Amino acid sequence: MKHLRRVLLPLLTVALLVSSLPSFSQTPASQTSFAQTPEPRIKGAITGSSRAVLANSRTPRVRDAEDRGAVASNTPIPGITLVFKRSPTQEANLQELLAAQQNTASPLYHQWLTPETFATRFGVAAEDIAATQSWLTSRGFHIDSVSRSRDRITFSGTAAQVQAAFSTELHHYRTTEGEQHFAPAADLTLPAELVPVTAAVLHLSDFRPKPNVKIRPHPDYTAAPTQIHYLGPQDITVMYDLNPLYQISSGTGQGLAVVGQSYVNLSEGVSYFRGNLAPGTVNISTVLVPNSGVEATSPGDEGESEIDLEYSSGIATNANIFLVYVGSNQNFDVFDALSFAITENIAPVVSISYGICEQLLSASELSQNNALFEEAASQGQTLVASSGDSGSTACASFPSSEATTAQQQALAVSFPASSPYVTAVGGTQMAPGTFTSGANSYWDGATSSDVISSLLSYVPEVAWNEDSASNGIAAGGGGASTVFPRPTWQSAFPGIPAGSFRLLPDIALQSSIDNPGFLFCTTDPSLADLQGLTNSCANGLLGSNNKYTVAGGTSFAAPIFAGYIALLNGAKNATGQGNVNTMLYTLASTPTTYATAFHDITSGTNACLPVAAVCSTPGQSNYAAATGYDQATGLGSIDFNALTKVWPASSAANLLPTVVNLTVSPTAAAVAEPVSIQIGIGPLYAQTAINVPTGSVSVSVDGVVAQASLALSANSTATYSLIAPSTPGYHLIVVTYSGDATHSTSTSTYSLLAGSVTATGSFSVSAANLTVANGSQGSIPISATPAAGYSGRVAWSLAASTTNGTAEVCYTIRPSTTSNLNAATLTIFVGSACNSPSPAVRSNLRPIHPGVAAKREAPYPWRKTQIALYAGLILCGFLARHRRKIPLSLLLALASLTCIATTLTGCGGGSGGNNPGTPPAVSSNATTYTLTLTGKDSVNTSITASTTFTLTVN
Repeated sequence: MKHLRRVLLPLLTVALLVSSLPSFSQTPASQTSFAQTPEPRIKGAITGSSRAVLANSRTPRVRDAEDRGAVASNTPIPGITLVFKRSPTQEANLQELLAAQQNTASPLYHQWLTPETFATRFGVAAEDIAATQSWLTSRGFHIDSVSRSRDRITFSGTAAQVQAAFSTELHHYRTTEGEQHFAPAADLTLPAELVPVTAAVLHLSDFRPKPNVKIRPHPDYTAAPTQIHYLGPQDITVMYDLNPLYQISSGTGQGLAVVGQSYVNLSEGVSYFRGNLAPGTVNISTVLVPNSGVEATSPGDEGESEIDLEYSSGIATNANIFLVYVGSNQNFDVFDALSFAITENIAPVVSISYGICEQLLSASELSQNNALFEEAASQGQTLVASSGDSGSTACASFPSSEATTAQQQALAVSFPASSPYVTAVGGTQMAPGTFTSGANSYWDGATSSDVISSLLSYVPEVAWNEDSASNGIAAGGGGASTVFPRPTWQSAFPGIPAGSFRLLPDIALQSSIDNPGFLFCTTDPSLADLQGLTNSCANGLLGSNNKYTVAGGTSFAAPIFAGYIALLNGAKNATGQGNVNTMLYTLASTPTTYATAFHDITSGTNACLPVAAVCSTPGQSNYAAATGYDQATGLGSIDFNALTKVWPASSAANLLPTVVNLTVSPTAAAVAEPVSIQIGIGPLYAQTAINVPTGSVSVSVDGVVAQASLALSANSTATYSLIAPSTPGYHLIVVTYSGDATHSTSTSTYSLLAGSVTATGSFSVSAANLTVANGSQGSIPISATPAAGYSGRVAWSLAASTTNGTAEVCYTIRPSTTSNLNAATLTIFVGSACNSPSPAVRSNLRPIHPGVAAKREAPYPWRKTQIALYAGLILCGFLARHRRKIPLSLLLALASLTCIATTLTGCGGGSGGNNPGTPPAVSSNATTYTLTLTGKDSVNTSITASTTFTLTVN
């Protein structure tokens, strides 16, 4: 017994509480083909003795705004970013790679790059970066960071330093709508040595893109008996045939990033929406872009992000959703969140519901963003954007101080949807006569309460166009780009309109405001239905004014399609699809596939109708839906299940998906305090055969590479140490596994709180009862509801209060510490499920109840080093064998052991967490366990709350 204590107690003393966001996988690209070092292009030092204009670097949005004079010389300008352009040779090589990655016959098919491998092949030479940094510091700027892709430098300074370095003043401007902005008064000039290698200089203005959402009050939506229909995620699953796909994939292990420009409190609108309209596991985390300021809500933008989160997570129900957003610095916007999601490779699917008409962006802004989207495609990331809500006249929604009347009425499309590396999602609405009060062949009849899923089948669609005096222009964006050439995958499609420029949209989905509109929940006070309210779903699906909050727009269509791509990745065991446009058009070009997997929309138009004020004078607007591709609805809408069936398998299908497990100590650190990160690589799924992952990991902090390559030990682990950043607040740590010949790469993130802030207030916790079959697992969401202004991080734990059961019970909580108060998932494993064949999976399990003694055979030969490393991982099995021989004090210590919380799908077979709404039936010999869920503030542990619930084991 003394020997036993000597073995176990040291292990217990090093057990760490961890908060690890779930991981997703990615396939490594050929390291031999793309390992060349970029050649230096800046010859010698940058002197600045000769200067040249960076053409079209001034934003067109100040063209007719009122100039209010120069910005004060000492005004801080944070986060200025100089973006390098690739050499012609690099660009040609990148285009060759992108084509090969989408060619199913190529050995490079779906062989994705990491940010580091992209930097090695397509970034800027280290000498060029050093020369540029030297010049910037000589001008008084502070260097903040160099991107992982080695193609941009971020620095900070003052307005005076900007004027001296770039030979232009920053001025204040006032728009016709009364908005105050700042921007350069002229095109920038740079040292002649820099101009040939510079694509853009960003963050010298604070004009932000506008969301693509149409809000309209619905005073008639007052109660269920009114028999008015609206749409929610479960209706969309019927409309576009998603339910069969859920039998294969619910998004488990997949990642999806939503980008925005506002903080969102996930415990409010999003939580109410998921609880009422999309029950299931909620895996949403927020990522604040470094150097973009402190977290802050922005009216209009907050509601947009809530819609994006609600409908992306409502479709990809078990995926890991990340809200990547910018903070309070107004010279940062949603494009910076998009950039960070790409350069940090946050997720293999990225959704954006913002846009600006091409004519209001400078050439440098367009080119540098499009180059960034090429990087995303090479990394296997699928970018999905709403095509806009202004029909064929994308500039119509911008004020006259930014767009002239001629521009407002001219044919135009929205960026980033117009990029060939982005999938543009337009809008449809239900055909006339299919959306009526009461029951018909498409809808369930009304009952005395709300019917959450009332749609019965697919409903015929027409192009979305609800232009009216009250709505203004409200139609799906579409037309031809004036900037980007037509890609080969689009020009080869049968029946495509003549021309040489990129056409959009690519596809179209439901976007209507009224026919029918989408229900959503929000706390954004700027929305029309929320004037004077604090939450639009405070009373179930109703606000305190007894009204639903209903809206439309391509802001709903884009996250729905992004959610589908996450499901597709799961169904194909893919680590990413990259630019899906190539495959969409290829599949649609086969008549039989087009007939089964697509809904060809042949009626309606996205023309600007005279009832909208901006169309009262003659303008250009005439795109009608027609057979095949058209500029109103693209290829049409999609039968997602049929499309998945014909979608090719990924090259990663035979690779074992992996997970990066992080144990960070301390979980919240003082400024400049040493921090240790224990890294372990294991299989994503419990059923995966055991193979030991080899290779290395990279570590970045706030977008800066801290360790480019850290070799794994023989046990697939590594340790990295750092000093907590000097700036108080949350700092993003990203760890990426390189992959090997049998394992795919994967990434995990952790938000480290530096300068621990003591929380005040309180919170309550809740959890639902759960039924799980012996030998299986089940999941439930757990939540903390704040009170008295609480806004800290909650650390979760679980213990057994009473039991009449004999089965062994273990659990994970993912993440185990959350700053988002409704972002945790509890998974409980029973019986043999606690004895996963994977050491990485076992390392995640925490014991609740030891169960009865049972002999278990090791599933594979353990090496001595593995036994040493994972001695603490077999505690569930150990307790089952020796529970009567261990003193109570040691049992209590064992119960306090905390391990890494990550994604687990099936630990020993049986039902998983994919269908939480259908628990197993309770058998006559079921046993029950009363479990206590406890949440404690991670810093101020005196703030704590508990609740009990019942686990029933069949």
